[in-house]
Amino acid sequence: MYGARSFAIACLAWACATGLARAETAAAVRDPAAVPATAHRCPGGIDILVRAADADDAQMACDGATRALAFLSAAGIEAPPQTTIDIVRQLPGELAGKAVGCYLRQSRNILLLDYRAFEAGGRWFRVPVSRELYRAVAAHETAHAVIGCHTEPKGLPVAAHEYVAYVVLFATLEPGLRDQMLAQFPGSGFRTTLQISDVNHLVNPSQFGADAWRHYLTRRDRDAWLREVIAGGVVPEPPGDAP
Repeated sequence: MYGARSFAIACLAWACATGLARAETAAAVRDPAAVPATAHRCPGGIDILVRAADADDAQMACDGATRALAFLSAAGIEAPPQTTIDIVRQLPGELAGKAVGCYLRQSRNILLLDYRAFEAGGRWFRVPVSRELYRAVAAHETAHAVIGCHTEPKGLPVAAHEYVAYVVLFATLEPGLRDQMLAQFPGSGFRTTLQISDVNHLVNPSQFGADAWRHYLTRRDRDAWLREVIAGGVVPEPPGDAP
């Protein structure tokens, strides 16, 4: 059994193993000296600023972010007024070596590893890394930023945040790559909404993501379902002494 504080730390560690984190740490700020960054405004009229040393990295981040915003907008979930994505060689503090990207709740900014560092990992979600997979990471983290816009400062359980962000990741992927990733985590999806829990996400984040997508596909009105999850009507807050 873990205390509440230990549980929060463990959840962060496992979340970061698949590249996803909601927590803001004291060290999680960009070091301008680490990578001389140039500001890139994403095209297409979306208000996303990407700070990156490499223009190709910025473009891939914009591609993923644009896909996420388009998908969520079609579901009636609007984007925040502005989102900033910082592309870095290494995530700071306790995130280093454990994550490929994270959404910072307090600042509502996004950190992503640069593509070179992402590529050095070899595989992610048990498939070889690729530029399309990198776009998927950007889409996922952008989804967290959109969810945060609709739920802060009250917040939302980790499982609800991750459910929606994984749906966005899989929905915006090239279908062939999506099938390849899902094949690594077989299953039929969540059987009940009780399985959309922080504990299930903690135990196996990637399986949780695959199950979230499969469960989402069974919903009759998928757009209304996502809005209900974000509104807090599906996943209850875990008790303070949760294991």
